[in-house]
Amino acid sequence: MEIKKLSHVCLSTKNLEKVRDFYINILKFKIVHEFINKNKETYGYFINVGNNSFIEFFLVEKIENSNLSSFRHLCFEVYNIDNLYKRLKKKFPKIKIKIGKTDGIKQFFVKDFENNIIEFHQR
Repeated sequence: MEIKKLSHVCLSTKNLEKVRDFYINILKFKIVHEFINKNKETYGYFINVGNNSFIEFFLVEKIENSNLSSFRHLCFEVYNIDNLYKRLKKKFPKIKIKIGKTDGIKQFFVKDFENNIIEFHQR
């Protein structure tokens, strides 16, 4: 099997302060990475929720449709991203491996049959 584990679920938020208050102050989880733009503004958190499982939050001005959830994508950590990329490239020819802007992690994305975004990365 190429998939190691579910790495994280990514959600949108309109308020990072409330994310910090609930997940860090109340639930006592730890922020392991802050996403900071070139203007030195935080626009997201990567939060360890235990047992090497994570929730990722990114700041958005509004949730596009109030009837939908804030779900953005789910991510699988893989053993060898290059091997998986080569195999999936045949089925998804437009995919490209890239390096995360602030965390430096090798990753690529595909969409499943329901159009959900699936990220694969290797730490």
